[in-house]
Amino acid sequence: MVTKPKTPKAAVRTPASDPPPIPSTGWLTVANLEQLFEDVNSLLSDLREDMQTEALSHAERRRLQGSGVRRYGFIDKVSDVAVANPEFAPAFFDEVELKDLLRKIELLRNISGAFQQLQRMTDDVLLQVSDAAFQLALAYYNTVREASRRRQPGAQTIFNMLRLFFNRPRRPGDEPTEQELERDMKALIHGKKDGEIVIRNERPHLVGGKHEIIDEVHSGRAAVKEVIEEATGS
Repeated sequence: MVTKPKTPKAAVRTPASDPPPIPSTGWLTVANLEQLFEDVNSLLSDLREDMQTEALSHAERRRLQGSGVRRYGFIDKVSDVAVANPEFAPAFFDEVELKDLLRKIELLRNISGAFQQLQRMTDDVLLQVSDAAFQLALAYYNTVREASRRRQPGAQTIFNMLRLFFNRPRRPGDEPTEQELERDMKALIHGKKDGEIVIRNERPHLVGGKHEIIDEVHSGRAAVKEVIEEATGS
């Protein structure tokens, strides 16, 4: 399907006179976020220093045994059975240490869950704040765009600068826009380029239609002129 040329624009959900919605919470201030960031970084720094551990590699994570539901149940059961039946414990076995490790697993699981919840909450708020900021910026962009259409002094320069953020490179296989087709068609008619433009449109009765455009227009005036002259001569 042919896409119409569009001036970079995105719809703003709220009128230009109204600010876009921002997450409503009194805690969400720049000062509080800066303090939270400082506290989290301080906590991470202390943990790295105290635990003296580095991030596990992929191979190490595959080698180590985690504690899923069944594996945790197994460890928990052994910690009880070993206390009741110490005669089967190997020489190096320490049931107190196993109980201590079991408690650490519980606490670390809870901490991990809290961090995951914090990450999800942070991601959600980040998305809301980002959207609010983008909508607010778009309100200004759309105002500048309208001002440039009215040829207001200075608006066109700002609009040309901001519209660059919406330009995306054409992907291989993308169909030409109507503006590009009209440009190439005029170039062919006036003999400024050589090539061909093929438009195929199929609309079967029972299935969706098929629309294909092949624009193969090349630079070079001579080839087109030759064809025109030959046709005129004949």
